[in-house]
Amino acid sequence: MAKQTLVELIAFTDWVVAVAGLSTGYRCWVITPELSALTDGETYATNHAALEAGRSLVHCSTGPQIDFSRCRLYD
Repeated sequence: MAKQTLVELIAFTDWVVAVAGLSTGYRCWVITPELSALTDGETYATNHAALEAGRSLVHCSTGPQIDFSRCRLYD
C-alpha cells in the first residue's frame, strides 16, 4: 500500500472528512458516527477535489432520503 500523508481534516457534526496525499494525487476518507472509515476509492488531482468528494459523501449520507419508488429499470 502506498504511503499516505494527512493533508486536511474537517469535522462535521458526528462526521470527519480527511484528505490524504499520495504520490499519485489525493484521496478522501470519511469517518462516520459509527467510527467506520469510508472512501470512494478515487484518486483526485487536487486536495480541493478530494475534499469536495468527501463532503459529498457526508451530504449524501445525511441529506433527505431519496424516493426510489418512481424509478424504473429499463433493459
